[in-house]
Amino acid sequence: MSSSKKGQIESAKVVIGEVFSHFWFRIPDYQRAYVWGKDEISELIDDINHASEHNPDGQYFLGSMVLRKATRKEDGVSFEEHELLDGQQRLTTLMLILACIRDRVTDIKLKGACREMLYQDENKWKKIPGRNRIVYDIRDNVGEFIKHYIKADDGSRSTDLPGIAARKNLSLANMAAGLQTIHASFNDADRFPNSSSFDRFVGYLLNNALFIYVSTEDLDDAFRLFTILNDRGIPLSNSDILKAKNLGSITNEKDRSKWAEYWEEVEGEMGRDEFDRFLSLVRTIYVKDKAREGLLKEFDERIYGARPALLALGSDTFEAVKAYKDAFDEAIQFDGLPVALGNSYRNRINVMRRGLPATDWIPPVLAWYRKFKAEQLLDLIDLIDNKFSADWIVQLTPTQRISNMNDVLKAIDAASSPKEVLTSKVFDFDSKQLIILLDGAIYGRRFAKYVLLRLEYLLASHAAPLNLPDEISVEHILPQTPSQTSQWVEDFTEEQRETWLHRLGNLVLLSRRKNSSLGNLDFADKRIRYFNDRVESLPNSQRLLATTAFALSDLEARHNDLLARLAGSYGAKP
Repeated sequence: MSSSKKGQIESAKVVIGEVFSHFWFRIPDYQRAYVWGKDEISELIDDINHASEHNPDGQYFLGSMVLRKATRKEDGVSFEEHELLDGQQRLTTLMLILACIRDRVTDIKLKGACREMLYQDENKWKKIPGRNRIVYDIRDNVGEFIKHYIKADDGSRSTDLPGIAARKNLSLANMAAGLQTIHASFNDADRFPNSSSFDRFVGYLLNNALFIYVSTEDLDDAFRLFTILNDRGIPLSNSDILKAKNLGSITNEKDRSKWAEYWEEVEGEMGRDEFDRFLSLVRTIYVKDKAREGLLKEFDERIYGARPALLALGSDTFEAVKAYKDAFDEAIQFDGLPVALGNSYRNRINVMRRGLPATDWIPPVLAWYRKFKAEQLLDLIDLIDNKFSADWIVQLTPTQRISNMNDVLKAIDAASSPKEVLTSKVFDFDSKQLIILLDGAIYGRRFAKYVLLRLEYLLASHAAPLNLPDEISVEHILPQTPSQTSQWVEDFTEEQRETWLHRLGNLVLLSRRKNSSLGNLDFADKRIRYFNDRVESLPNSQRLLATTAFALSDLEARHNDLLARLAGSYGAKP
């Protein structure tokens, strides 16, 4: 989204007390009706009340508002108002809550404070027009409803409300029902057992509950945000707000347009959620530490707020995002990756993306690629895969694994050559414990599928891409529950089945097709009827098709072979 000629895009957080004292809102006629019902309203009140009780000094995030700032003139008096493009449902609900608070309290000053938040009295001498805090253009008769049941004292307790709630006019019906729901919540002794609990709730609502707003004077910009939010039916993403914040720091209109267009293209390509996740990877590259807060706060406090700043707002941030997106496209998505790296590199990355439990290994790859391009990239991937997967298998915590990948990032940042990184101690791991675990019962462990995928990689020729099925399952060769009349029972004692059932040599990757009941067949039949058309292009799994028998000696030999291949790939001994 480009910044307007009239002014830059503004973004800030604002508590509810300020929302209803410093802003004037207009709900445009293209907005939908007020649709919140009992569940949404009750949940909002309960959540705020819970926060006020259990985290009284903290903040409660209500969501976002997208605003188009405009100057309005009435009766010769000019004033600023904001056209509300997103956030209507929560803002209207808060207006209803304030009306109910006014009609519940008895203190004259508190009543007066609520009135001022809902309505501004006219003052001709000061050229202040009389107007409602929120003006609705969206539906017929909403203005009249506001006049009688929101603006007027005790209007929220009117006996007219049940009848209005039963009407077909959606906005009026839901507003009327909403007022009744709010009063019922306030009267609930479990929620608000005494006046002090109610006062605590109101104080917290006004001073700790907040919106994040994004405001622009340009209608095209406002509509672009409105379209993003409403056509896709989702709230502002971190990427939306980060974009607005950085565009607002660029004064050159041509540059703003360039980066706005680039950002939108990337978001469209990746999808909003995936783009947010990518920005988290960029955050990690710069901070080199585990995230402690949300993405926006991490950028604000740990990137922009670092001393010295790790990135500057504006073009510097956009340039960095582009550089790492280019690295991601080439090194992870293979778009423009040097041909010399071949299928070996591509297959390894695909196995890692399919099998590893997180993407914490990607930031070091991107940092390396930006610094050293494709130089010894496959060597780096080998070390990163070994380190990350080994740490996972030997049960290091996610925090420890993240910390170890951040150490790799630091090593890349400090190095002047690839060799300095590749010979670093940051890739060391507990190879002895790794082999012990791989030699044991692995079926049912989270890493089992990854280990078998790694074997597919090790046994592939890499003459072509490794074609991994969309759905893959880990299955037993010797079945878990063989028939008492089967060859399995003759070939394996109960003790041998217990020893070998869940170990590496007895496991195989198959595509998820066919009736799993066939898995109990004797091996000769199982190989043809169950394995034959389920191994697809999986090299390790295909080896079973060349096996005509599977007795104990065959299982042991297969196990030892696979374990040796795995150990060798980790630079260890079985």
